[in-house]
Amino acid sequence: MTRAPWGSKLEAGLVGYLLGMLAGCASFQRPVPAEALPRRVVLALDGIDYRDVMEARQRGRFAAFHPPARLVSTFPSISDIAWHAIFGLYPPAGYQRVYYSARHNAVLGDALSAISPIEYEERMDYAFDTKFHHLGAYLISWPVARREVNTDVDLVLGTRNRETVYLYNVGPDALQHTRGDVHRYLDHLDERLTELLTRYRERTGRELEVIVLSDHGHNRAREAEFAPLVEALAAHGFESARSIARANQVAFSVDGVTTGFGVFCAPDSVARVASLLAGMPAVDVVTQRVNDSLFTVMRHDGPGELRLGAVRRRRVAGEDRYRYTSERGDPLELDSAVLRMRAAGVLDADGYATTSSWVQFTAGAPYPVAPPRIVHGHLSATRNPAPILVSIHDTFRVGLGLVSVANRLRPLGGTHGALGVTNAVGIAMSNRVVPHDDVAMRVRDQFGGFDDLLDLRVHQPALAVVDAGMLRLDRLHRRPWVGVPTLPDSGPVALLSVPRSPEQWSGAGGRLRVEVRPLDRDTTLYTALLPLAAAPHSIDGTQWVWPAAELGLATLTPGHEYRIAVVLERLRLRGDRPTVDRSKPLLVTNVRAALDGVPWSY
Repeated sequence: MTRAPWGSKLEAGLVGYLLGMLAGCASFQRPVPAEALPRRVVLALDGIDYRDVMEARQRGRFAAFHPPARLVSTFPSISDIAWHAIFGLYPPAGYQRVYYSARHNAVLGDALSAISPIEYEERMDYAFDTKFHHLGAYLISWPVARREVNTDVDLVLGTRNRETVYLYNVGPDALQHTRGDVHRYLDHLDERLTELLTRYRERTGRELEVIVLSDHGHNRAREAEFAPLVEALAAHGFESARSIARANQVAFSVDGVTTGFGVFCAPDSVARVASLLAGMPAVDVVTQRVNDSLFTVMRHDGPGELRLGAVRRRRVAGEDRYRYTSERGDPLELDSAVLRMRAAGVLDADGYATTSSWVQFTAGAPYPVAPPRIVHGHLSATRNPAPILVSIHDTFRVGLGLVSVANRLRPLGGTHGALGVTNAVGIAMSNRVVPHDDVAMRVRDQFGGFDDLLDLRVHQPALAVVDAGMLRLDRLHRRPWVGVPTLPDSGPVALLSVPRSPEQWSGAGGRLRVEVRPLDRDTTLYTALLPLAAAPHSIDGTQWVWPAAELGLATLTPGHEYRIAVVLERLRLRGDRPTVDRSKPLLVTNVRAALDGVPWSY
């Protein structure tokens, strides 16, 4: 008997396990009544390039859809920040899931963080959001990508009482990272979407609205080299570190294979590090935040040939406007577009234009819609924005973290992340709405705003310390909340999440006991007794919030670790004294105080 190689047996086992898991996601119950079926599907495909969809249409594919529009990604053009922008969710903690935290002065996240679900996945109706699925998508990419599409069809036809079904598929991105055939994938996608539309029409007598979105493109650069940026900086005295204690230390926000990323360093070193990075052969463009209104752009064409430009932002009548000036050599290749914009009258007297105008005149440019994207990347893309953003040439790539390791188990395909058109342009396509080109931060306005995304699902009790402004500014988080106006306008708040509402605890006698202890000694530092009835909470009772100071979490020792125990208690009057009648431990968690003495969760 001939034995299969170990790798083949492993792959076969993974295929069987994963396909069985995906099949289990679909509904095999009796058909859902036609009147209960959803009327709209939003299919979020990770990493499908506009160029590839246009090529597929030339082959006759996606004939049921209006011509796709360009969906220009964020900068960096990577999934976590792009999908949050597309769906209008509050920005994630970092550009990727292993990231540098300014509050903690540390790189946060571990090996599994890169494949753990994040908010945009949690708000999908179906996202296949397990660690194994994300990892499997890189190890057995074609079976996973194909099965996602197959399962999508059954899931839509098995869903009831949802006006819109949101589906997220990571498979096409992983497929292209591992040299998969994206044309084969798009052919399969078209066939199954055609089947879905036909089956839905037969079941309901009406047309199903389908919206297809992708968050970025893919540069098709299979033979790209890994850029030795760490080594090149070291030659100039800068060292890579997980925290920044000295002027020569640099931290990177990278946890996969990418061509765009953030760089952090001491404030006095930012200009020097940005200049060094711009001069490296692998680097295409470097942008630097000087302040919240001014951003420099650098691009080297060769030794001694530095192109310099600047992006400026100003707020006019509640709307951001942007100006680009090339000071030497037009690094973003936008001078001709600026001249056309001026001739069309869309620039104001000082040379500023709206995002819509930048989209109209530069969506197809070498660096599409660059001014708004650069500003967004430095200010709004994440809760920990970088002072330096780097865009790598397509002939190079940067790779760190577990995703990078998994990616190297197979021959590397293309990647994305850079500012340029080969990385940054996904699609917006619909069989009902005729879409137009737009950036990730605005595209939802064409499709009604995506206000019917799912509320966050809570899988297990958790305590997070976040900024009160986060709850106020998050359009979906505040939607189902009661009592948020009683919170402070800003500052740290403790957010308790539980899988099910503690209804029997939340009456007049229900309270939360929180004990804070130093991790290195068994003494209680602080005990808080917090009535549940008075706390701001989500309508479904799964999230509760208090000012962090009320839990003793506002004045801890920076850098020290603490253990927090949270217990639900119910009080009863015995005689004329309230007594604990029942208690239920919720969670025990360890936290580290940030530089300001608050154990921020990001």
